[in-house]
Amino acid sequence: MRYYALAIVLAALLALAAACKSDSPSPLVRPSPTVAAFGFDCQTAAEAKPVEADAFPVEVTDSVGNTVSLEEPPQRIASLSAGHTEILYAIGAGDQVAAVDNTSDCPSVVAEFPKVDAFTPSVEQIAALEPDLVLIFFDPGDLQSSLQGLGIPVLNLAAPESVEGVYDQMALLGEATGHSADAEGVAGAMKEAVADVLSQVQDASEAPAVFHEVDNMYFSAGSGTFIGDLYAMLGAENIADATGQAYPQMSAEAIIQADPDVIVLADEDAGVTPETVKARPGWESIAAVKNDRVYVVDPDIISRPGPRLVEALRTLAGYLYPELVP
Repeated sequence: MRYYALAIVLAALLALAAACKSDSPSPLVRPSPTVAAFGFDCQTAAEAKPVEADAFPVEVTDSVGNTVSLEEPPQRIASLSAGHTEILYAIGAGDQVAAVDNTSDCPSVVAEFPKVDAFTPSVEQIAALEPDLVLIFFDPGDLQSSLQGLGIPVLNLAAPESVEGVYDQMALLGEATGHSADAEGVAGAMKEAVADVLSQVQDASEAPAVFHEVDNMYFSAGSGTFIGDLYAMLGAENIADATGQAYPQMSAEAIIQADPDVIVLADEDAGVTPETVKARPGWESIAAVKNDRVYVVDPDIISRPGPRLVEALRTLAGYLYPELVP
């Protein structure tokens, strides 16, 4: 039941990330550089790289203990996870992708690909695409066993609980696609960029309390989540941690009582803005509201555990420590 509930919240996160953006972005959205330094950005497809010699056959084990044997490099991957789509392109395996889920929109070239609904998938539709590897992040309706019964390999890569978990999945996908060295190189560059961000905030005098709003029903992200780990790395006091849950639904009363110094909104596409937050009854007493520290973060970079986590970390660092990260 806990895993099912987590999948529901993750579905909401990805649905928000896929929503159409306004033509006029909020002025409070902090601009962040792309990860072009890793050979990847959303405007241009990363350069495809050759499969490593002698990389196959290979066996890889997914998040649920399922081992997949691949005799040769997959050439028709169906990625039912936007984060994993981005990882594939970042490590140079983009030319091995043949279909993506409805939320995958980065890099822009995937707009031309066949689309699959990751939350109510059709086994027949996926099989008709003739994939030689399918990636999922949760398993609706026993999708994994149904596809495997048709001889289609499936890797179920659940949302990582930490930044290290992102690197681990990147390494696994490197093995599965014949790009282990490329994946190691990208992860290494990401780690260096993360260390650079953390070095900028290491002398912070105090840790601000933060409320991260996933949706307008006050769901948040605490310990045991990729998002929560970003805040932990930055030394923030995440008020969601007090619940002991990964994705708790908090009450307005609990949020007001916690009095966060910073509020970060990942649900602007659902109609939530700094102005609507400030107008909520009782929220005028919250320090973040009084000091005009209610910010918007792009749900794409914050909800997709992948190569853009550096952007997410740098953006959050700027919100939490504006005096240190201009």
